[in-house]
Amino acid sequence: MVQVDVFWAYGLGASLGAMAGRQLKEEDQPFYTHHFVKTLIFLSLFWAPTGLLLLLTHPSWECMQVPDALSDLPTWLVLGFGITNITQGILGFWVTVQLFKKGQYYLAHLNWLAGYLGMFFILVYGWDGLGWDRFLYDRDMFPGSPAWHAGLGLTVTERISFLWSGVALTLYTAGLILIPPLVFLYYHFDRTEIVKIRAVTDKKIPHFLVKAGAILAIVFIVGLGSAMGAAYTVHLFKGLVGHVPSYFIGVPVFAAWAYALLYRKGMPIHRLFKILYVAEPNDERYV
Repeated sequence: MVQVDVFWAYGLGASLGAMAGRQLKEEDQPFYTHHFVKTLIFLSLFWAPTGLLLLLTHPSWECMQVPDALSDLPTWLVLGFGITNITQGILGFWVTVQLFKKGQYYLAHLNWLAGYLGMFFILVYGWDGLGWDRFLYDRDMFPGSPAWHAGLGLTVTERISFLWSGVALTLYTAGLILIPPLVFLYYHFDRTEIVKIRAVTDKKIPHFLVKAGAILAIVFIVGLGSAMGAAYTVHLFKGLVGHVPSYFIGVPVFAAWAYALLYRKGMPIHRLFKILYVAEPNDERYV
């Protein structure tokens, strides 16, 4: 979706940088490394085209049900969408590398999670509390489907039919295009990163499958769960302070609570992330 892909692209680029963080922190010009070249190839040849595929085939859904047709979109928006799907990934990659250079390994990994948090929050809540409703609607999923509007009152069966709608089938196709090269790059970067980790610590290095499981848990449990928690907090404040102020109060309140109970070093989420980077900078020996 146009409104979420800038966050998702950032998270993807940042996560690829994080998988090779110890290697990249030693580079004076990280954009001249094979890690960046491969990240750029992924963003430009796999990630950006899938977004454009969805925009061209399902423009209303891809824009969260705002326009009725592709012709309603200005040319600059379509071009900007394609470009930012690449540039945001580059930005995420660069920020991650800078954090690794400063020895902020945990923060570097939180950086890619931030992209997913932004994506999930918009999908779940959005700008009107109906992000999930916009996401789970395809005007082609049953005959006579009207354009989306609030209060359609779809039944559970009609909601489930989204799973085999045209949008869903296109999403499955996009997944087949995106997931294999992304997993390959994670694995490839991790294999070379292990050499660096073994040089600076004697700590046990988890198997790649364990790391892959940690990434999935971070994305779909931590990321989606945190976005849902933030959305619910904003919803609670909406009745007290109004719609727009609820974002400025609800999100910081949830962030403070989540940091204190879940995200601080030593807390569950920090331990989950440590599976990926293994050792803190002060635990490493000088080589």
